[in-house]
Amino acid sequence: MEEKLLSIVVPVYKVEPYIDKCLSSLVLENPSLMNRLEVIIVNDGTPDNSAEMSRAYVKRYPATFRQIDKENGGHGSAWNVGLKEAKGKYLRFLDSDDWFTDLDRLMEDLKGCDADIVFNPFIKELVYEGRTETVPVPPGPSSITRIDPSVWGTFRWGYFNVNFWGVTYKTAILKPLYPLFAEKTMYDDFILTWAPLVYGRTYATLDYPVYHYLIGRPGQSMSATQQRKGAISYAKCFEQYESVWNRVADNPIPQDLSDCIRVAIATYARFIFVYMLYLPYEEAKKRMAHLWDRYVKNIESKSKLEKRYAAFPFFLFFATEQFRIRVLKRLVK
Repeated sequence: MEEKLLSIVVPVYKVEPYIDKCLSSLVLENPSLMNRLEVIIVNDGTPDNSAEMSRAYVKRYPATFRQIDKENGGHGSAWNVGLKEAKGKYLRFLDSDDWFTDLDRLMEDLKGCDADIVFNPFIKELVYEGRTETVPVPPGPSSITRIDPSVWGTFRWGYFNVNFWGVTYKTAILKPLYPLFAEKTMYDDFILTWAPLVYGRTYATLDYPVYHYLIGRPGQSMSATQQRKGAISYAKCFEQYESVWNRVADNPIPQDLSDCIRVAIATYARFIFVYMLYLPYEEAKKRMAHLWDRYVKNIESKSKLEKRYAAFPFFLFFATEQFRIRVLKRLVK
């Protein structure tokens, strides 16, 4: 049996209207390429018929598709299972309400590639606006090139064009980070904005889109409006950031990439700082103190909220900000 060239991890949970389009996009025309593709379907305890629908692909294409059934643990737990199980030289993540195009072409290009990270443009399918938008790759040549922070983009918080929608990873740079993703929470994929830099050293770019990212379907986490639920998710994700970084910080990472990772983590800490106000008082006090002391305090240009945090006792700061939040809600209504 030929070595698997590409593993694709597909988590499945309540995606009955979308799963067939997703998985059918992974069926290749070229049989030899199909044999070198591995699709790992992770059934995250879905209560609908999604798992039965995906199992049909396993029966039809047993050399390519396999399914792992597990208790519900959230999106990140499904990705962790897929990461652990992946056998391909390269690895991609595909959410089961999204789909691929030009996968045959990507497979052909990967056959002759040895870059740690391969970028493609990707397409945002903006359902609520009735249009599509192509997100470009970071600038760079098609030949293998050393990663540097200006290309990666995390100094500018280049979230979209360095996250999984437009990236194929060499499996060997992510497996040592297992478990990589926060579990039982939203926004677990944010860690991919910096984690590949721990072991990744080279990249290449391809000029055609592969991933189609559906934005705006009912129930999608992007449309969640509960601020407290979002704050809890941000907090859990940040705990995972620190857990992974603490495991690898002593690795021989080039200084510029190590600095890039630290900036990405500090930037995320600053981003979620305000959201901690939606947590209960004691938890907000604890988490904001940690974020402030370790990350936010040393940032030179402070926001108005950060200046207020530094100037007032926490009980007064918290009470004032809660009042602001209530007033803002009334104005929005």
